[in-house]
Amino acid sequence: MAISETPNYGTPDIDPDWKITIVRSVWYDELTKKLVSDASDTLIAAGIKQENIRVIDSPGSYELPLLCKHALLAGADGCIAFGIIVQGATHHAALVAEASAAGIMQVQLELLKPIVFEVLFVDIAEDAERRVSGKNAKGPLAAKTLLTSLARVQELH
Repeated sequence: MAISETPNYGTPDIDPDWKITIVRSVWYDELTKKLVSDASDTLIAAGIKQENIRVIDSPGSYELPLLCKHALLAGADGCIAFGIIVQGATHHAALVAEASAAGIMQVQLELLKPIVFEVLFVDIAEDAERRVSGKNAKGPLAAKTLLTSLARVQELH
C-alpha cells in the first residue's frame, strides 16, 4: 500500500462569496505564477467566484506578511502566501524564510483569519520545480487548505 503525501480534508462547506487574496513573491516568477494559476483554478472549481479572487505581487517573501495583513484588513476572508527561497552561499535565505513564516503566523493569529503559508525554502531551484507540478503540487494543496481552514473557522462561530 502506497502512502499518500496529500491529506484528505473531506469536503468542507464552501461559501462562494468568500474573498480570497493570493500574495506571491515575484522571485522565481514562472514558478510562483504556476502556483497562483493552479490555486486559482482549484478555488474556482470548488465554487469560489472568480471575481472574489485577488492576486497581489510581492517584491519578495519577506514582504508577504505585510501584504497579507493589508489584504485581510481590506476585507479578504483568507490569504495564500506563495514564495520560493533558494539557499545560497550566505545565511540570508534562512533569515528571510524564518521571518516570513513567523510574520505570517503572527498576522493570522492577530487577525483571526487564515493564511496558508506556501513559501518553499529549498536548496536548489529544481527542488522548488518538483513541488510546483505533479500530483502533490502546492498550488492546489494551498487552495484546498485555505478552503478547509475557512470552513472550520466558520463552523466555530
